[in-house]
Amino acid sequence: MLLYEFEGKLLFKNVGINVPVNRLISELVDQITIKPPLVLKAQVLSGKRAESGGIIRITNNDELITKLKELFGKTINGEKVDKVLVEEMVEYQDEYYLSFSYSTESRGPVLTFGKGGTGAEEKGAKTYPIDLAHLRGELELTSGAHLGGVIPEELVDTAQKLWEVFIKYNCELAEINPLVTSKDGKVYALDSKVILDDDADFRREEKFPERNLFGRPPTNAEIEARKIDEGDHRGTAGSVYWDLEGDIAVIAAGGGGSIVNIDALLAYGGKPANYTEHSGNPPREKLKKLTKIVLSRSGLKGCWFVGGTANFTDIYETLMGFVEGLRELNPKPNYPIVIRRGGPRDKEAFEALKEIGEKEGFDFHIFGRETPMTSTAKTMVDLAYGK
Repeated sequence: MLLYEFEGKLLFKNVGINVPVNRLISELVDQITIKPPLVLKAQVLSGKRAESGGIIRITNNDELITKLKELFGKTINGEKVDKVLVEEMVEYQDEYYLSFSYSTESRGPVLTFGKGGTGAEEKGAKTYPIDLAHLRGELELTSGAHLGGVIPEELVDTAQKLWEVFIKYNCELAEINPLVTSKDGKVYALDSKVILDDDADFRREEKFPERNLFGRPPTNAEIEARKIDEGDHRGTAGSVYWDLEGDIAVIAAGGGGSIVNIDALLAYGGKPANYTEHSGNPPREKLKKLTKIVLSRSGLKGCWFVGGTANFTDIYETLMGFVEGLRELNPKPNYPIVIRRGGPRDKEAFEALKEIGEKEGFDFHIFGRETPMTSTAKTMVDLAYGK
């Protein structure tokens, strides 16, 4: 989960990292107790908000309301601005980039440090495997080699506190850019970028409102889908679910395979209504719940149940869960349902599907392991759109 700037700064404050005095507002207000000069910062999840007019400097109270109205009326990279952080402007001398993240190359956490602002890597930011015992040495080496100076003690202290944020809150990324030294010698985090590991959510006392990768609040379907796997680790079905704007429902299996299939559907002109996947060996009740959520929206022209050839997923169980979900929909689907799957008990599943389709009127089009899964994307498109 990517946090908003103000949420990340709350975590920073919890461990003692200095942040400018600020106030979060979600509507126009007549008075702000923080005196100008100020910075108005649109709270959006997408990057490069400054280039989109999402950060505005205020030098006097006369322009405050006008500029707030301007921000609240903006849409930045597809995100409607409904929260603004009003923040004290900090005069500073030097700015740095500082982050902790994970590296697949070193297979562990890494520190990145260098000059701050846009394009930190181009400005000489360097990445090191974590060695907290020699943190000051690593920072000073970077500072001397690329920044032309020795960093202040308080900056090292801030780096150690940022590491505390990274570990304490189970982050995938904890970033400050810029991290600045003010004229009075203090160090401030002027911005925050924090990504939490969703799989460690149960460990954290701090809870944040759900949001998805598209920078908008989650839909009811997205919220309900994620509940399917709560407290039940028998495979997954629903942990990954997003509503899209198309009209072909997709229930995919696997991770990489599901992405390949979505690409194929798009290439043939199909418009996916959602993205979801199930994996492992989920029981039929999970597939039943997922099916009801996926197919609950109106305006669908088809359903594509697709996946590769599994090694240990019980195909009969998952497809019977799918059928149970279909049976409980009201009204029952009258559009084509294309199924491509393979794996344990698939022949048994296909025989049952043919019988169920004939008796109960479901328009099943069934393909097994002998048919490339991506080729059924064209079948789905042709059937759904009458091509």
